[in-house]
Amino acid sequence: MDVNELKRYCNPSYITIRRDKLIINSKRLARLSKGKIKEIEKNFGMPLIYSKNYELISQSMGRYISKYGIITPRDTVIVGLSGGKDSLALLHLLEPYRRRYGIKIYAITVDLNIEGIRPWNPQNNNMKKIIEHCNALNIPHKIISFDKDIVKMSELLSDNSTGIVYSPCFSCSIVRRYILTNFAKNILENIEKDGQNNSNVNNKVNGKVKICFGHTLEDNSDTILANIFKGDRIKALEPVKNFNAATFNFKEFELDLQECTIIRPLLSVSEKNIERALDECGIEYYRDKEECPYSRNRGDSIRKKSHEILEIIEKDVKNIREMVVSSVLKSIK
Repeated sequence: MDVNELKRYCNPSYITIRRDKLIINSKRLARLSKGKIKEIEKNFGMPLIYSKNYELISQSMGRYISKYGIITPRDTVIVGLSGGKDSLALLHLLEPYRRRYGIKIYAITVDLNIEGIRPWNPQNNNMKKIIEHCNALNIPHKIISFDKDIVKMSELLSDNSTGIVYSPCFSCSIVRRYILTNFAKNILENIEKDGQNNSNVNNKVNGKVKICFGHTLEDNSDTILANIFKGDRIKALEPVKNFNAATFNFKEFELDLQECTIIRPLLSVSEKNIERALDECGIEYYRDKEECPYSRNRGDSIRKKSHEILEIIEKDVKNIREMVVSSVLKSIK
């Protein structure tokens, strides 16, 4: 795709560019009319797709990014990509920020061992979808494996703790953070080396290296309610959170978690709108939650019950999730 040629017809900073199709993030800001859309499709030989829901979630994410300063010019963003609807939508929505903010994007899929189940193993046929999407978006993608059983890790922690039961989801989050923060550290070290070797200050990267997750409005409101039910401190997921380096060392599990900045640009976006947007744009995603035995869709966890309770209330109070998050944020302030 010749972006300079595309600039003759529109503003490509508000279009998601794939090798097989173009998707409009904002029809107004991209300066597109029906005539321009037809011209682009004819001259570039690929469809230019407009989805009201895709535009809606793009605008919602854009406002959220601006409000909290989640992404700044020339950042390096490492996306934790499971291939599910949320992380895949996030990857597509971030693509135009390469032109808008000059950011670099990497996609990392962590191949976990869940009692022998490997939903993200490179041999899994569903992984082909993830690889194809990354190739279509021209975004570098890497699969990093962790072979030790995260369920065993949770059992060891629980057996050696007083009154605390650690779920496999906890171990999963620790391992993902371990993999992603160490990848981020390597990226940062390479950037610093390039900066030292390059005397031209204009070529140096001024932004930060950030790890990006596709947590949504549902994830945030579910977390808040689950914390209340567990008697924990009431807290919400944060759009930007800095973590110090930490070492997790327990028996055969020794993990050095690096200092990092984690960002969550989709916290204001609902999963239902994401699903509608991807369907309208013809973007096929990996239903990875159906393969994980500990996902929200299965089991009997407090988080699952929290999700179900909010779903029931949502039938009568459409914006209950926004209200839950807003209430907590006000109390924190």
